[in-house]
Amino acid sequence: MSDDTATEIPAEFLDPEGDAESQDPELLFETSTTTLRQLWAKWMCRKGGGSFADPAIFGRKIGGVPAPAVDAYHALEAALKSAGYAPKSVWAYNCRAIAASGKPSLHSAGIAVDIDPNENPFTPGDKHAGKIKANHVAAVLAIRNTRGTRVWAWGGDWSKPDRMHFQLDVGPTDLDIDWSTVPGGQPSSAGKAEAAPKTAAASTTTSAKTTTSAKSRPTDEEEQVLTKGAGGQAVTHFQKLLLAWDPKSLPKYGADGDYGSETIDAVKAFQKAMGLEPTGNIDGVTAAVLAGVK
Repeated sequence: MSDDTATEIPAEFLDPEGDAESQDPELLFETSTTTLRQLWAKWMCRKGGGSFADPAIFGRKIGGVPAPAVDAYHALEAALKSAGYAPKSVWAYNCRAIAASGKPSLHSAGIAVDIDPNENPFTPGDKHAGKIKANHVAAVLAIRNTRGTRVWAWGGDWSKPDRMHFQLDVGPTDLDIDWSTVPGGQPSSAGKAEAAPKTAAASTTTSAKTTTSAKSRPTDEEEQVLTKGAGGQAVTHFQKLLLAWDPKSLPKYGADGDYGSETIDAVKAFQKAMGLEPTGNIDGVTAAVLAGVK
């Protein structure tokens, strides 16, 4: 996947976790990674129409987060501060695939955040061997929404601890924070989501068009919704991507430019494999994920 935002990701956050998210700990978190991808599909790689905000967390921008998640990030900040944690570096949004599976990282939707990757490495051993200690984690995991559901989960609980990594454990409609559960209480910044700068949005559009041109992809393909009965260059392009993903996905007709039942079935299979809703249609999110799979 390519990151077509104007924000430059610090080098230490480009891929500090390797294949950590491929562990997909279904039983450790209240919401599985697969379900989270579905719940946050509108925000994946900024292609599905979900609104982003650009809040400052620990006094710095972190690449953007979904607008519904702003208070959750402020709650995480308040909890860690109350526990005495002062990070040197923090980053959330990064449109990328997980190397081992090709599925989109939760960072692609801005619902996962890495904190001090150099000091909280993704390595085997004691999960509290990094800078983030048990009291810091306990403060974050204490955060609940108004129905008592835990809001955040920690990657250190994976079999191979991803100590730097926190991720949301609920969907966009479950982020009504119960501030009485937040160590440190409600900060003044909570409830005041900052919209992403207009200049950044303009740069994003320019960058996206440049990327499309560089890869010889059909104009504005990622803004289209392709479905049964569609045809032409855009359909052929995505059929070729499907065949690159699975050479057996279109066994009868191949990349013939016709969006028929075989293509619908292939798209559904791909969507299921990537943790997306299996509609059989190629929308912006599916297009972005398909384009990033090698």
